[in-house]
Amino acid sequence: MSAQACKANNGIDLTGKTAVIAGGSQGIGAGAAIRFAQAGANIIVIGRSQERLEKVVSEARKVAKSADQKFDYVSADLSLVSGTKTAAKEIEAKSNSKVEYLIQTQGGMPNGLHKTTTEGIESHFAVQVLNRFLLNYILASSGVLKNTSVSVMAPGGTETEFNLDDIELTSSKDSGRYALMGKQISRDSVVADTYTKALQSKFPQIKFFHISPGLVQTDVMINQGVPFPVRELLTYVVFPIASRTFGNTITSYADIPVFLAANGRRESVIVKEGYFLDNKNKKTSLSPYALYEKNQQAVFEKLKGYLEGY
Repeated sequence: MSAQACKANNGIDLTGKTAVIAGGSQGIGAGAAIRFAQAGANIIVIGRSQERLEKVVSEARKVAKSADQKFDYVSADLSLVSGTKTAAKEIEAKSNSKVEYLIQTQGGMPNGLHKTTTEGIESHFAVQVLNRFLLNYILASSGVLKNTSVSVMAPGGTETEFNLDDIELTSSKDSGRYALMGKQISRDSVVADTYTKALQSKFPQIKFFHISPGLVQTDVMINQGVPFPVRELLTYVVFPIASRTFGNTITSYADIPVFLAANGRRESVIVKEGYFLDNKNKKTSLSPYALYEKNQQAVFEKLKGYLEGY
């Protein structure tokens, strides 16, 4: 799909539009930031490392469509609820309360470890699931987010039940590293699918996508604590081979979130395939759990509840 998206994006002009890319200091997020810059959009990238953020901003300026484009960054720890709330306030200020596109790529593959943040929240859940919901919710409910949100994290699953009281998987923390990785993967998808459905209902003026990246060659897994055999196999064997065959490089993949966020031709994809898509922009079947309105409301309230006390 990246080749088709690239062709469709040829000549796209996003002058005057603002794109916020969370996880934009490296990997898929950095690639998306560069592609939005090439299309003429103003860019705000979010990440932890000020050095990497400044590098992405510098690269974006080099490929900018116009000297009038604005480039900025927000250095924040999105694993913290307090950090996410602060980041949202900075985004509002730096965008003049107008963000057309929110692209979320932060987090990554779970590492099978049950660690907690300084706020006492399970770390992987905080980065991969919770802050994505919170950024969407805060920016949408404040009226800052105007048009589209694209979350890059594999959708779909088969779960018919999910224990919201154990959303941080505390009961499984001693189940073994690989067993916990499997539970984290399942949890991430079903919760993200369910809250995305809820957001679509709560904020119908905004289009919310949940899309799979497929196999994209990046090196971000190196610093995520993924078990050594898995990390080495994916980073140095699977991803390089995939990027030359059926997968993508960071650059080639970047056209997909830009297409879904900002290209008018996306409407044909929405009509045919919907908002939950695989890496070829084909419809993904959601967990039965995510399809029930009562579950959507319960997940929405559970995640929104984390805003209290931080």
